[in-house]
Amino acid sequence: MIGNFELKGNVQGAIRSDEDMKLIDKKVADNAFKCYKKRIDVYLKDKGFAKYKTNSFVRINSLDVLEYIDLQKDRYGSKTFTVNYALIALYVPHDFLSFDLCDRLGMLICGKDVWWDYAEDSIAEVSFQNVIDALDEYLMPYFEQHSSKETLKQELLKLKSIREQYGGRLSNDQQAWLNVIDKNLDNSEIIKKNIEVFKLPSRIVR
Repeated sequence: MIGNFELKGNVQGAIRSDEDMKLIDKKVADNAFKCYKKRIDVYLKDKGFAKYKTNSFVRINSLDVLEYIDLQKDRYGSKTFTVNYALIALYVPHDFLSFDLCDRLGMLICGKDVWWDYAEDSIAEVSFQNVIDALDEYLMPYFEQHSSKETLKQELLKLKSIREQYGGRLSNDQQAWLNVIDKNLDNSEIIKKNIEVFKLPSRIVR
């Protein structure tokens, strides 16, 4: 339990043993994922997000920053998934969709990676409801908090400091974001180009 929040579903890790993998009915698991993901579809649509690609969702905040959420399935077939999130400045030139400020939902909840189980129907129902509760309690407030220039600037400066401690640096996109974040520039053409490059759904474009 983290504060008043209780993680539910299989949260021990993404990878199962070979013996456990053999016990999974892949068709049942995949159907469970499709079925219960619809609840997240509805929840995020009510929050102003649009579906983006297969298992991702996006919306644009008042600062022209793209808020991105992705349900990532384990690549080895364990029938578990994690939730990634990102903030991407649309007023900074991009050649592709780069996750300028990003992490996983588990890091917001408890400071570690969390994977939820959908190997069969009953556990999938628990897992997806737990994710919705976590989105509501942790990620939506995070996005709200990061809808100010000052908060975004401090986040980028913090990341820069951490990278420099280990001899690294911000990516070109992150540094460009930091460079222009306080400037009131006419970025309409850059925003328009990024919307085209990212192929964002028209529903969220103002």
